[in-house]
Amino acid sequence: MLQRGWANRGKITFGIFLAYSSANFFYNWRLQKIRDTIPPNTVLHWRITDGSIVETDTDKGYFQKVLRATGGDSPAPVSTLIDVVTALKHAKDDPRIVGIMANFSTSNQKSQQAKGLGLAQIQELRTAVQEFKQAKAKALGGEDKVSLIAYTDSFDNQTQYFLASVFDKVYMQPSGSIPLVGLSSTVPFFKTLLGRLGIQVRAEARREYKSMVSPFTETELPPAQKQNLFDLLKGLNAQLLADIAKARQKVLGSDPIEKLYHLIQIGPFMGSEAKEEGLIDGLLYKRDCGKMVEDNGAFGLAHYMRVKAKEHTDMLAKTKEPSLVVGIVYLIGGIKRGGGDFGANTIVKGIREAANDPTVDAVVLRIDSGGGDVVASDTISDAIRWCQDVKKKPVVVSFGNTSASGGYFVSTHAKAIVAQPMTVTGSIGVAALRPYFTPEFFKMIGVSMEQFFTGSSHNSLLHDLEGAALTRYKRQIDATYADFVNRVAEGRKMTLDEVESVAGGRVMSGKDALKVGLVDKLGGLSQAVRLAGDYGLEVHKDAGRLPSDMQVENIVVKTFPKPKPWVQLVVESMMGDEAVDMYAKEKLRSMMMRMWTGDMMGLLQEVGLTESAFEQGPWQLEIEDMKVQ
Repeated sequence: MLQRGWANRGKITFGIFLAYSSANFFYNWRLQKIRDTIPPNTVLHWRITDGSIVETDTDKGYFQKVLRATGGDSPAPVSTLIDVVTALKHAKDDPRIVGIMANFSTSNQKSQQAKGLGLAQIQELRTAVQEFKQAKAKALGGEDKVSLIAYTDSFDNQTQYFLASVFDKVYMQPSGSIPLVGLSSTVPFFKTLLGRLGIQVRAEARREYKSMVSPFTETELPPAQKQNLFDLLKGLNAQLLADIAKARQKVLGSDPIEKLYHLIQIGPFMGSEAKEEGLIDGLLYKRDCGKMVEDNGAFGLAHYMRVKAKEHTDMLAKTKEPSLVVGIVYLIGGIKRGGGDFGANTIVKGIREAANDPTVDAVVLRIDSGGGDVVASDTISDAIRWCQDVKKKPVVVSFGNTSASGGYFVSTHAKAIVAQPMTVTGSIGVAALRPYFTPEFFKMIGVSMEQFFTGSSHNSLLHDLEGAALTRYKRQIDATYADFVNRVAEGRKMTLDEVESVAGGRVMSGKDALKVGLVDKLGGLSQAVRLAGDYGLEVHKDAGRLPSDMQVENIVVKTFPKPKPWVQLVVESMMGDEAVDMYAKEKLRSMMMRMWTGDMMGLLQEVGLTESAFEQGPWQLEIEDMKVQ
């Protein structure tokens, strides 16, 4: 027996390995099933830090994350805004969930994407939490039965407190503070410095409210721009305080808004002061807050997102309920030509992919941008019109924190525009900057220059514009502004006089933009998705593809452009360009499962051999970027 065993030692070893691997696989599978089981009477635990919730996850550098982690930095999970809002909407109708405990502590701050949420994004999250609170109070028999607790060691900024204030109870560590000081904006001016360096700036703006050029041509804002900025800040600040007052009215006193106006004049506040003024409900440590819900089940919100998404998908497959599909394309940051995450070519590619996808019924363009290049904006605007006019798929534009200038330029012909009350929008105007390096500049740095031209010297920054060249320069800017105003009038069904009354470079809140007709509806990305789905349903009904009385409640969201093939992501990551994201890691996991089960055809599909790994898919006018703190 020993001899036979020794002779077959290879087979026996492989058999033991196979048995162990199988047992280990099923053991871990069972553990995962247990972890994915949501117990009754559960409180969702939600960790919130700057960068943990984003519009769309741009940090795709998996290898870079690993390198940073080896240096002691362990990045926290990043969730998109639409995923978080969707999870909260699922949770409000989930009988297993009875509350939310949110942790804003800075000790959690390990996200690689440091950009925090803006006021409009916070408003969307607050709305989702409010809807959760109302639904649970009705289902459980009163608000006192709902556990909505926010905790932090200290609030880093007032936007964090803005979100926390919507919870029923807000607790902070005794040594913490709340920087509740109202909204502000700081504008630096460079005219004097440029003059000392021997640099002059030829600046043109259309019209008087367009403030992008003022930091380079003035030492303070002109009266019209100063008043417009102050009115914007005043309106946003009023909305901020009104929302906090509504949530904290039980503890702020008989006139909560007036009290908050007083408090922002003397903030920030230490822990004891914040409690005394009614900004928080108590001074506790995290372990003390944990005791409040220790009798409840606990489930992480990020984990709940994944589990509930699978449950929802399985439910739709089982019940075979009809669904509408809405494609989302993101335009974040400055609008520019070319590729990259949010270049015009990438945005157009996303719109075209969504329009050509036979399963997509409508498209949402999510914009969080202060503007940018006019040519790039025109390219994206044309793609929207093509999607609607040629492909017959409605496009709804959803404004994030900011959608002004170029951000509004691309939106004029959309089926509808949705914005939050605190979205910075408008700025229908054009500005151009052309620096001129004087001989004094080159004398200062010890360089002499000589140029030769066979034609115009317009593009030379060593020559100022004069005479006919200056007249032509101004005429081009006038034409661009007139085109902008005409686009708004045509797309928004307004007269030129109506547009001019709100144009001229004015910036305003989404709430004010709704009043003047620049926005169709107040709401966030989830409302825009619902609206787009309804428009898509109408198109099918009008075409006779669906009964006129049919209603569809379920909406499936797809993000475009589609992720690159995983092989391309790996190659790009090794070259230090773009790295493997969660999609690529999922591909690797799927490949190993295919190999384990012997599914060779599936393995070939996972590798991507059936698809191409690589796809080919006048001067610039800058449109301002508005920042509010």
